[in-house]
This record gives sequence, structure tokens and C-alpha cells, in this order.
Amino acid sequence: MLDDVLEAIGAAMAPYDYNRDIAAGDPEVEPWWDYWRIDGRGCEFPVIAGHEDDPRLIRGTHTLSGKARDLPPALCDGGPRSLLDLETPRAQAAAEARRAFETWQAFASGYPPVHPSSHFWARHFADPEGYPRMQAVEDYRTQPALVALADLPELEDLVGGDPAARLVGNLGAHMREAADQALTTPALLTLYGHWLPIAGPERCRYFNEYLGALTPDTIVVRVLYHG
Repeated sequence: MLDDVLEAIGAAMAPYDYNRDIAAGDPEVEPWWDYWRIDGRGCEFPVIAGHEDDPRLIRGTHTLSGKARDLPPALCDGGPRSLLDLETPRAQAAAEARRAFETWQAFASGYPPVHPSSHFWARHFADPEGYPRMQAVEDYRTQPALVALADLPELEDLVGGDPAARLVGNLGAHMREAADQALTTPALLTLYGHWLPIAGPERCRYFNEYLGALTPDTIVVRVLYHG
């Protein structure tokens, strides 16, 4: 099975090879890679519980640099969509986003309203001489909530950079965006041979919808490429 998968991936990837031979009439495409391997590299799929030993699962044996890999049974680089647990990473990401959102809101409520960095940059760009760059940076960093946050490294790790910009608005939308980002990688190569760079909420949503719409027996594989 693995040989068939490698052959199929190779055929699908071929049009995007930097070193391909271009024949007359070939479609013009953007080249993206010069060598690749099956390798999730931190983006491996969790396996549906109870199917860890299914022979249809795909696990690359070596990294792109040739180093041997040893994936735990609960993870794989691909296989039939029905064997891949696509929902657990999404649920975990949504739960983490909710925790960060609610924790920041509760923490910030104890201080004067905190402005996002964009607020100060807008002032700077509107009047660069009257409100210089260093003043914008200083005013942003010295807001009481952010001063207090800097003394709480665990909380800072949870809420991330510029929480006043990211952890606001609709909680549900924030959780959906986090869930959509849980499975995405920089690019999607579809069954129809379309290479789609993945960036931004709309593309992330499409990535998830595309995976979800595949038939249960469709083989999904993580590929790491050098480009």
C-alpha cells in the first residue's frame, strides 16, 4: 500500500517540482518544492482510538534530512480519513482559546481599559513627528494591565502577544478560528491537483471543510517538502 501511496503523491506533486521538465502545452503552475518526504513534523494526525495498529495507517520512517523517526502508535502521518481523529485537535484548540479569552478578560477587568498596539501605531502614523515611534512603543508597554502581565509569565504564555487585540470580540468566533487553525498546514494539495496556500481565516475554514467532506476511505497524508 505504501508504494502505491508514494507513487500517487509523487504524481500529484510532480507539476509543482522546481526541477520538472516542462512540455509544450503543460499548464503554468507555481513551483513549490525540490524534494519531499512523508512526515508530519509536529502536525501528525491523532489516530482514532482502537485503530493504532491498522495496517492502512501511514508513518514516514525518516525526516526530510534523513534522520530516523519513531512515531508513537497514537499518531500517524496519514491514512484513510475514517482512521484519523480530526475532531480532538479542533476541540482542544477551541477549549484552549476559550480559556485564554476568558482568563484575559477576567484579568484585564481589574485594570483601566487596555488598548491594542494598533491604537498607538495609528496615532504614530497620523503624526510621526508629534508622536514618535518610541513613544508609541512605550505607551503601549506601560499600560497597567500589560505591566502586570509581564510579571506573570505563565499567564503571559497563555494569552500570547497583544491580547488586547486578539482576545476581544465574539468568543464563539474566536473559538471557531482557533479550531480551524488546529489542523492546517501551509498548503493543501487537493485530489484534483490544485495546490492551495493556506493563510487567513477563510482558507483555514476551507481546509477543514475540505477534509471533512472527503469520503471515509480517502487517503490523507502529511507531506513535508523543501522549497
